[in-house]
Amino acid sequence: MKVKTRFSPSPTGYLHIGGARTALYSWLFAQKYNGSFVLRFEDTDIKRVRKNYVQDILYGLSYLGLHWNEGPFYQSNRLQIYKDIILSMLKTDIAYKCYCSQERLDQLRKNQILKKQKPRYDRRCRNHCFFLKKSNIPFVVRFKNPLTGIVKFTDMIRGPIYVSNNELDDLIIQRSNGMPTYNFCVVIDDWKMNITHIIRGEDHINNTPRQINLLHALNAPIPNYSHVSMILDNSGIKLSKRNQSRSITSYINEGFLPEAILNYILRLGWSYKDQEIFSVDEMKNLFNICNVSKSSSKVNDKKLLWLNHYYLNNLPIKRVHSYFSIYCKNKKIFLDKNIDVQGLLKEFLHHHNTIQEFVYSYLYLYKDINLSKIDNIKIYCSIMNIKILKFLYKNFFSLTCWHKSDILYLLKKSTKKFNLCFKDIATLVRIGITGKKETPNISSIIFYIGKNQFLLRIYNLLRYIQIHTYI
Repeated sequence: MKVKTRFSPSPTGYLHIGGARTALYSWLFAQKYNGSFVLRFEDTDIKRVRKNYVQDILYGLSYLGLHWNEGPFYQSNRLQIYKDIILSMLKTDIAYKCYCSQERLDQLRKNQILKKQKPRYDRRCRNHCFFLKKSNIPFVVRFKNPLTGIVKFTDMIRGPIYVSNNELDDLIIQRSNGMPTYNFCVVIDDWKMNITHIIRGEDHINNTPRQINLLHALNAPIPNYSHVSMILDNSGIKLSKRNQSRSITSYINEGFLPEAILNYILRLGWSYKDQEIFSVDEMKNLFNICNVSKSSSKVNDKKLLWLNHYYLNNLPIKRVHSYFSIYCKNKKIFLDKNIDVQGLLKEFLHHHNTIQEFVYSYLYLYKDINLSKIDNIKIYCSIMNIKILKFLYKNFFSLTCWHKSDILYLLKKSTKKFNLCFKDIATLVRIGITGKKETPNISSIIFYIGKNQFLLRIYNLLRYIQIHTYI
């Protein structure tokens, strides 16, 4: 049978690292065996589902390159399928209507806890014949879980797992409002979509025996299950949507590359010898779900920064440029079309860990300089500096070839003209065109700012100094 995996997030929050890791492992497993990867949204929780969460998940998966072969499917569009199967289950007596009130269930639970018993439904309605079809009494539909025997399945990560049926109660498969429950919908979808391997978080281990019993009752095939361990944040708390864990989109917005994020989440529970860096092809070839750790993993932002720095400096410059363009577009940053962006990235990016860090270090490339807000700007107000700036403006205005060597030549020419050291000229220019006293190589900065912007900023500095020198 063709391998088929699925990622089935509930769009009640943004895609975080834990969800992305589940998607990656499921995608890699399908890729490894030339199978199919299905994307399915479990969106029946009407009160908590949001469209922007759906869009966030789609965007995050696409940015990471985890493209699905089928879907996206939405459970909300499949309600009639679930209801028809529930009706069939009622007719074949593998499910029943439960009319117990919430007050009775609450009291039952309270009494069981007082007696130190495991809280569960007492099956009061299981074998009773009620003639209430036309009444207004609300009811839920429960699955008739087997009363004896055990449920056994072999988790591909954790090995054999046994659960006695007398530990399981009769699962609610339809709420009193007529909506099917998660545990029922997921079973039907996995069955009807021919899912062969289910990779999900360990918090679903308790659901698995119940779902297996449902599949048995429906004469449906049983998938292979793998339950990955949880991921903890820096304080040791489990990552989750409810804990407002950082979303994948937040990492994207900070300029982390998909290769770095994938490499990072891959290693949160899986390893191969001492290897740290994995290309996507290596991930596909080397990944083995059986080698995923049973122990919890912990986020390590320093490791992610290190990986991002590696990929910024080792990926082809065209690819880095494309990520840089995506970042700038998302942030509404518009560089001069004449700027040699690839050259800029080649020359300066290796100093930085993220695209955001890089962009914030060179704000002056696309933002105007407010001279009045520069600390101690008035110390540059002198007649000598007026002469220097006029000389620079005139010579750079006449420059026909905008090359770094020509720019450096004119700067050195000004030092000879005014009998100054290069640092004095460079500092004055640097203040005027960047607003900073320290930057990387000044001739490179001038080159990337471009001739028009350079002349405009030199002119603005000249006017500022003239006004404040003659006051």
